[in-house]
Order: sequence, then C-alpha cells, then structure tokens
Amino acid sequence: MQKLFFLITIIFILFLNNNIICRSHLRKSHEKKPKLEVSREKTTRNKKHRLLNRKFKKNKLIKDKTVNSKIYFIASNNLEVEPIFKTFDKNFFYNHMLPENIIYRYDKTKSITKTELDKKLQNLVLEIDKRKRHYKDFIILKQSDFNRKKKSGLLILKFKNYPFVVKMFIENPKNFVKPYSKGFCPIFFFNMGGGINRHLLGFTRIKNLENIQEKVKKDPKWSQRIAFPRKWNWVPKDPKNIRIIGKNFDKNNTVYETIIPGTYCIISDEIKLKGSAFSSFDMKARKECMSLCNFLDLCIDPHLDNFLLEKDSEKIALIDTENFRAIVGLKGKQEFSGYVVWIYSLAIKFINDTLFKPKKA
Repeated sequence: MQKLFFLITIIFILFLNNNIICRSHLRKSHEKKPKLEVSREKTTRNKKHRLLNRKFKKNKLIKDKTVNSKIYFIASNNLEVEPIFKTFDKNFFYNHMLPENIIYRYDKTKSITKTELDKKLQNLVLEIDKRKRHYKDFIILKQSDFNRKKKSGLLILKFKNYPFVVKMFIENPKNFVKPYSKGFCPIFFFNMGGGINRHLLGFTRIKNLENIQEKVKKDPKWSQRIAFPRKWNWVPKDPKNIRIIGKNFDKNNTVYETIIPGTYCIISDEIKLKGSAFSSFDMKARKECMSLCNFLDLCIDPHLDNFLLEKDSEKIALIDTENFRAIVGLKGKQEFSGYVVWIYSLAIKFINDTLFKPKKA
C-alpha cells in the first residue's frame, strides 16, 4: 500500500508542475463546508468516597459533575455522511465480541478463555497509556502507524503465549481532526474515502470479512482456494468514547451524530504462513490476485503484500479484510484488467477528489 501511495504522490506532483492545481469554482466557501465537531463523550460516574472523622467512619456516595469535554473542529469538502456516520454499526460491533471460550485454530484440543485474554488486553491498554516501548504479554509486529507520544494510531501485536494477533486502535478527538498530520496513507484515506480514517476503517474489517466469506462460500472455484482467520472485537473497561457531530452536509441542515469507541481491538487467529507475500514479478500470481479482487468487487486491497499462502492448506489467506471500497471511496461496480490500470485509475481519482470535488458528491 505504501508503494502505491508513493506512486500516486509522484503523479500528483507532476500535475502540480503542470499548473493544473487551481481552486474549483464548484467548491463551497469555508463557512458552508461540511463540518465535524469532535469531543469525548460526556459521562457522569458515581464514586464512593470514604470520609474519615474523629468519631466515626462513613461511606458517602458522591456524584461527579458532568465534564464538558473540549470540542475540536474540522471543515472540508471531502467529508461525507456515509464514511463518518455509518461506518460504525453499534449493534454489529457488540454482537461480535470475544466469545467466552476460544478453541485454537491449529490445535483443537487447546483453548483459552475470554477472561484470560481480557486480563492481558486490559494490562496492554495500561502499558500503552504509560507510553511503554515494550509490553509484558505481547510482541510488536508493526508500530509504524502508531504515535506513542500522542497515544494514537494502529498498533499490531501478537500474544506471546497464545496464537492470536491483536490490532489495537486508539484515537482521541484532537488527532481525529488532523488527517494531514499522520503521514501519506491517512491523507489518501481522507481525500478519497470521504473523510474516513484508519480508526473508522477498523470497524469495516469484521463486517467485510463476513460478506466476503458468504460470497466465496457460494463459488466452486474460490471456496477451495481462500482461507479466512476468525476475528472478534474487544473494548477496554473505559473505551474513552468519541462523540462526532456533523453539520452542513445537506440543504436541510441535518445534524448528524455518532459515538464510537476511542479505544478498541480486533483479535484474530495467527495464520501460519508459507513463505512471503506474492511477488510483483510473478505474472500468474498478479493475475490471480486481481481476478479475486474483481470477483469480490474490490472489497479487499489488491496490493500483492496482502496475499499470503497458509502453510498447511496452501490456500490464499485473506488476513487484511479492511474494506478497500471504503478506503478509496469507490462507487458502483468496477473491474480492472491489471495492476497498471488499477494504479492509474486510483491516481486520477485522488487528483479529482483532492482538487475538483464538486458541491454535491
């Protein structure tokens, strides 16, 4: 994905050098642009305090005052209702939490309880909050998309003693409204995906996985060729919920609102892999991967790094099930004959979305 975005960036720079960049007359004024107001969810919690007196000890229930969280703003023509307010499906999310007992993928005689994993994950959240560089129960697989100082981003780890991978998503209101301060990928997500970001995209992974499984299961060819990991959601005791309010999205001045977990995890099976990802020089592999993506209506990222072979079954393991259509804002049915056409189409879409987005999406 990084290589793809680098190539699109080069094309974008070439457009700049040719003086194509100009403000579209179709764009809204700043006051009329779609706007988000982002803050921590207001909560009122009861705390029990012990009041000591010379003559007696007494427990007294004291209600905390409601805290008015600071509100952060962002206004942009790239913001759209669907990605911001309909990506998180609360009922679906909480219906796909960790089960009470999980049987191992490769050894059916072993299992682990939700309680045990919960303890490890809860402690991980505390360690992250303390900005630790290493974690007691986990091995870091990828941290390039995580900002330890700001405690924000995506951290990928695996349990030291259990065969499961953890994708930890952490976001706060201040960073939520700063899409241009997180690197190349988040900028492309924001411009092409209607203002979507990595934190919101995490909510698409399990739902997209289930949709893909249903489609693959019905196909005689791909049902024998694809392997899927199991995935579950998890939230800490205090997920630090984020409230998002949207304005200026339509002529009726509709006010949109959603509340999402500020911290959550996706836990999945650790897949035993055979070798590395498919090579870009392998024409047969390129053709098969693009064929699969077209079959799935581009719901998965066609980048070859996302296709790996499971060791024992030698099936293609679809580990990354983030909805690619949501990432780049694809609308309608699309198919690509090859990777060159795919990259070129995305480059053109990025330029159009960034420079010439009209008033009406």
